[in-house]
Amino acid sequence: MALAMVAIAGLAAPLWSGAAAQDGDQATVVDARVGDHGDKTRFVLEVTAPRDFLLHAELAPHRLIIEFEDLGWPDAASAGGAGMIRGYECTAMQLAGMRCVLTLDGPAAVRDIFYLPATGTVPFRFVLDLEPSDDETFAQLVSTPVRAELEADPVPVALGIPLPPRRPGSQAPVVAIDAGHGGIDPGAIGVSGLYEKTVTLSVALLLRDMLEATGEYEVFLTRDDDTFLRLRDRVRLAREADADLFISLHADSTEGDSIIRGASVYTLSDRASDQEAAMLAARENRADALGEIALDPDDDMMAEILIDLSQRLTQNESNLLAELMVEHLGEATRLLPNRAHRFAGFAVLKAPDVPSVLIEMGYLSNAEDEALLASEAHQQAIAGSIADAIESYFTWLADLQRS
Repeated sequence: MALAMVAIAGLAAPLWSGAAAQDGDQATVVDARVGDHGDKTRFVLEVTAPRDFLLHAELAPHRLIIEFEDLGWPDAASAGGAGMIRGYECTAMQLAGMRCVLTLDGPAAVRDIFYLPATGTVPFRFVLDLEPSDDETFAQLVSTPVRAELEADPVPVALGIPLPPRRPGSQAPVVAIDAGHGGIDPGAIGVSGLYEKTVTLSVALLLRDMLEATGEYEVFLTRDDDTFLRLRDRVRLAREADADLFISLHADSTEGDSIIRGASVYTLSDRASDQEAAMLAARENRADALGEIALDPDDDMMAEILIDLSQRLTQNESNLLAELMVEHLGEATRLLPNRAHRFAGFAVLKAPDVPSVLIEMGYLSNAEDEALLASEAHQQAIAGSIADAIESYFTWLADLQRS
């Protein structure tokens, strides 16, 4: 169910007129939470079904108000916040609606606002991401509220993204697994000498075996031995294999800080989630220099990729896959605190038509993480959690195709 966003001048009449909800019943809120993700603050409502909403702002104090159509919450109450949100209060409105008021610690901008689809036991999620801004930008939300209307299809994806034809259901999905580094490029080197290229290949082989054992997938490995591959070749090979997903496996490292540990999942963004993410992407992207080949943004393939990045559906599906990866990885290993889903300009994620994620399985610069990553049992646990996330993703996709 795509969202159509319309800016409206001033607070006009209510968004709805009390008509029945699209699925015939009032949706309800299951849970709510606020999270501080460093560069952004996320407000999440878990709901039984997505609903249209109106978002506007107030000054003195800075507040965001979200009014939902045909949405109720039996346990609606006020609660404290985190990050830029001091607290929130959700109350019932007339005509079977609900209003959530978010009190902010200053002016904010809406980075993103979307619904995540239900997956397994996890319900639909309304997600609002805020980032620091200035009063001038915030004032635009005061004077020009934003209305979101759900389109007819009963499966939500992020704002305004049409659904293209997908692979016929009779064909097994192709999962491309990319073991980072290799050959003359060892990647990060652990405190006890463990090579990143060794860990990534081990987990890639385990993941391949797990997926193939189900009989539900075709698996393509960008490398299955200690071979050096250019970044552009990894992307090209995945596309030539007609991949439906691209999973790139890595292990992180930091200089001068052996305390940081935990797994994280990256999706592509022109703007990194923080300076560390930008530095990591630059480090990974420079790996091509070992093969005396540098990425040239002016060549035909990269020009095509940069243009095709405007295809927001692929990024949207990548973000969904990343969220599922974080959920399942958290059951198998420690996650990087507060910001397990991160964003950076990794060259290896730039396939325009293949949902892609890059997984940093831990920090080799941390002795505990290195010891775990050297353990076959831990490698199997990580591979199993990734396999579970892939299954959840394709379950969602199958539900979408049946709807």
